[in-house]
Amino acid sequence: MVFLTIVFGLFLASSGVSAFGLGGGEGGGEGEDENVVVDRVNLFVPPSCSLSGTGENSHNATISPGTYNSEIGTTTLKAICNDSEGFAIYAIGYTNDMDGNNTLASTTLATPITINTGTATSGNSQWAMKLATNSEASYPIELQNGFGAFHTVPDDYMLVAKRMANTDAGTAAIGSVLTTTYQVFVSNMQPADTYTGKVKYVMVHSATHSAPVVCNPNATTISEVKCMQDFGNVDSTNRAAILASMTAGQQYTMQDKRDGKTYTIAKLADGNVWMTQNLDLDLVAGDTYTNEDTDIGYNTTTGEYETAAWSPIRSTYATSSSQSTTWCQGGTWNSQYGYCESNNTPESYDPGDFYWNSTLSDYNDWGAYDQTCDYSTSTLSCSGTSPIGTYISSTGTAQYHLGNYYNWTAAVAMNDSSSYTTQNELIEQSICPVGWTLPRTRTGDDTFYSLWNDYDMVYSSFIDVNGNLSYDNGEMALWTSPLYFSASGVFDGVLFNVGGDGSFWSSVVNDEFEAWAAGFAVNGSISSSNNDYRGGGYSIRCVARPVSSSISVQDAL
Repeated sequence: MVFLTIVFGLFLASSGVSAFGLGGGEGGGEGEDENVVVDRVNLFVPPSCSLSGTGENSHNATISPGTYNSEIGTTTLKAICNDSEGFAIYAIGYTNDMDGNNTLASTTLATPITINTGTATSGNSQWAMKLATNSEASYPIELQNGFGAFHTVPDDYMLVAKRMANTDAGTAAIGSVLTTTYQVFVSNMQPADTYTGKVKYVMVHSATHSAPVVCNPNATTISEVKCMQDFGNVDSTNRAAILASMTAGQQYTMQDKRDGKTYTIAKLADGNVWMTQNLDLDLVAGDTYTNEDTDIGYNTTTGEYETAAWSPIRSTYATSSSQSTTWCQGGTWNSQYGYCESNNTPESYDPGDFYWNSTLSDYNDWGAYDQTCDYSTSTLSCSGTSPIGTYISSTGTAQYHLGNYYNWTAAVAMNDSSSYTTQNELIEQSICPVGWTLPRTRTGDDTFYSLWNDYDMVYSSFIDVNGNLSYDNGEMALWTSPLYFSASGVFDGVLFNVGGDGSFWSSVVNDEFEAWAAGFAVNGSISSSNNDYRGGGYSIRCVARPVSSSISVQDAL
């Protein structure tokens, strides 16, 4: 975040004359002279990156059988990115808008014939691609994986170029520029026809970002599902087949194509598929999320996603170690009820890539710690001896990733949730991947209540005959396999109660200040329906939408 600080001070000798700065000041009375106004401006510049091309779709050539054409067309790609950690460009060949098919396909033959990829010098018909950089660029980009020479067109996303630092879009700068050309060899036996194909280039940032994920809209089994968004992209028949192909309780791994992060999912005892890790999507003000990748624009009547987009106007909590207006970013901290009164603006908080590194053989592994963790600096600081750290396979379990913390307005992908005040109103959108949504609370199939009941959980602890705090096996299931609900605590300026409790937003309104959430404390209570202030930073667990929806306001709880 960039801060621009401007201080205006005007000192006047005449009594009774006040000084004024530009904008709203912090009030007089500071220092020795009361006639001073200090005016501060906080400027947030979000990452803004784009990839554009000229010369696309102009690659046309007539090739005689048994010959090459090694310079078919030219496309110029220009990358502009102010991400200080750089960016990367990936390429994938695809035909007829189906990712993962990198052949050239005939367009008129009754039985389509293809030209496969490759750089053969004789025999088979093949096509290839190469890239070149602008050597005069002020911000040169580096080619990767041998794409400076003709290279097989990839059938999965492959890194072709990257830059480890930001570029400049200034008028005097020559930015990061690539040119692409294609080569084709046609054998003597290749049937006469017009053949067509495409190559898609995708920019991601930072430079170390994971590769984009190929989604398979025709998936019918879980083994064919590569990304979370498959649950929203496949049709109902195929989606039902995917669910049927899953073994109950088994962990499956897939990626969120928005940021390449990997999650575990499982079909649980309630018959639904749940994420078994907390959501870790890093919201950035100004980034755009669409109905193609995010749970927005859902139509309950048709059961389909309609065109929609959401760009958060604000996203990240200031890293303050106190419950103050700094954390509220201009709002007011309500000390009586413990929430930020600017809770109708989207806020998220990323504590970093931390896991709970305990064996979790019983509740004592959680309950022995009730941490307050301060992330106001880059160094994690928790009270006492902290079991939080980066994942170590011998002592931790990947599902216990703390993930990010979101206020409710961010959780339901809004920029202002203040107009939603009707008790038990169901909000049909969220920041979950498309095809997934926030769970509801009390009744219905896709709810915390239904899930926890199906594991026979009690809603309070008890003292056993030896005077010890105890739980039954159902309650233990909450934070062990296959559910893995982590006691990730709550963020409200500091992260507290890590290891002590867990709180998870639902999709349901309580009143103008509150929404329903599920929560538990390892030393006692469990509740699938708490009414909590929207300003608190809670965790998110997404559940896959049913194949068809018949949700109404009346059964929202």
